[in-house]
Amino acid sequence: MNQYKSNQVRGIVVALKANFFIVEINNKDLQSISRAPDLTNKRLLCTRRSKLDYQGLFIDVGDRVFLESIDWKNKRGLISNLEPRQSLLSRPAVANVTLIAVCISVQEPLFDIEQTSRFLITAEDKNINTVLVLTKIDLIPKEKLNSYINRLKLWGYNPIAISVKDMQGTDLLLNIFRQTKLSVLCGPSGVGKTSLINHLIPKLALRTSSVSKKLKRGINTTRHVELFSVGNGSLVADTPGFNRPEIVSEPLNFAFLFPELRKQLMHAKCKFRNCLHRDEPGCVINKNLERYSFYRETIDEMINSRFRDQGD
Repeated sequence: MNQYKSNQVRGIVVALKANFFIVEINNKDLQSISRAPDLTNKRLLCTRRSKLDYQGLFIDVGDRVFLESIDWKNKRGLISNLEPRQSLLSRPAVANVTLIAVCISVQEPLFDIEQTSRFLITAEDKNINTVLVLTKIDLIPKEKLNSYINRLKLWGYNPIAISVKDMQGTDLLLNIFRQTKLSVLCGPSGVGKTSLINHLIPKLALRTSSVSKKLKRGINTTRHVELFSVGNGSLVADTPGFNRPEIVSEPLNFAFLFPELRKQLMHAKCKFRNCLHRDEPGCVINKNLERYSFYRETIDEMINSRFRDQGD
């Protein structure tokens, strides 16, 4: 654990801009600093000590850091060290995440089972609390929305249905964000992540765009990860959208990334300890579940890829 020195100030990296770090000062530290000329502006433009490079310490958005050599007049500082991380996402690159909100639209772009599963699986793999957010629910009838919700409950999720246009579900989601330290919005381009943040924090007015009529998918307007305050000392990250997360998992562990499969394996054991839940005798997995075909196709590809790599 890093020692906190009296001449250092603590903060959190809220954005990366070129070779600079935007650091928001810890509220308690800021209130105790009498030499800070503008206590209303908590963000400093910072560089990092070269010794961190030699130590192999990389800094990402969400990292809690120590600052020194602060120029309060010009709002600049120097990152001298960072605290140990509690978690780290690689894509998007965010440290110390306590909640992942996977945002999926029900329309424009249309809900896609494989794409949704890929985002959920990559979130489950990080062992971080995950919520599934259904966006743009004003574009479909209530009966169809209920069908989606019931379907996703069979996957093991209790989705939060929201509409920024009609302000449905947004207060519930805001309360969830305010109960965690650092939430990350992730999902495909065009599902409304930035529009949601604009709704929750109106003063931001972040740039958004509509879904491409030709490509039938979103146009990415968020170019980098940035943290924003949602009150109660909590932060939420807007992230660039991408449409096909890569799944990286050991075949033996893969089934545990599906809540509906994991639940079965917690209550019963397959005949063989190394069961991959394909065609092995004595397998307890229900193969009639909706996402089993996606599980099967993906794990078959994992195994075939390993054989190809061994043959090269």
